[in-house]
Amino acid sequence: MKFSVRELVYIAIFGAIWGALELTLGSYMHVIFPPLGDTFVVGLIMASLGVVVALIGRLFVPRKGSVLMIGIVTAILKMVSIGGVKLGPLVAILAESLLMEVGLLVARKPMRWSFIFAGALAITWNFFHKFIMMWLLFGKEVYEVYMGMVQQGASMLRVDVSYAAAIIVLLLFIRIAAGALGGWAAWDLGRVVRGRLAR
Repeated sequence: MKFSVRELVYIAIFGAIWGALELTLGSYMHVIFPPLGDTFVVGLIMASLGVVVALIGRLFVPRKGSVLMIGIVTAILKMVSIGGVKLGPLVAILAESLLMEVGLLVARKPMRWSFIFAGALAITWNFFHKFIMMWLLFGKEVYEVYMGMVQQGASMLRVDVSYAAAIIVLLLFIRIAAGALGGWAAWDLGRVVRGRLAR
């Protein structure tokens, strides 16, 4: 699908905004959060912000593939950052963008509920990302990653590891809720910004 010059400019702008957040706020939070919080809190916040930015971009370019293109721009900016190429964040950005596109396919045109669904779907990747990347990069078994996630979750939630199933479900639910909230916020913020620019 071909995009007009105006649409490509919007894609570049929103990709640059997401990329700038990753390079500045993301890097800063990795420093200030402790390791346990880093693996959950930082990823969740950055993914939620990415959802908001990319879905607002979809309101400005309401065509299939625009969110994925925004994600590709973001990934390129992430690749050329001072920290160098890190496979994990690149995969996460592209996967989240692709999942948002999949979520948006359920509606023929942008709608609030489709944005909420797309955001929730995108941030579920944040849950499965660690399982997949730890297996691909370090050859760790799923059970080993699962137990590590349970222990980190138990520490953050201040509960006993014997509640493993509840911890995992809660960690997944928090991500889904954050993604849905991001989609909701994107719908409202995007419409406000678009309206003001139109005036």
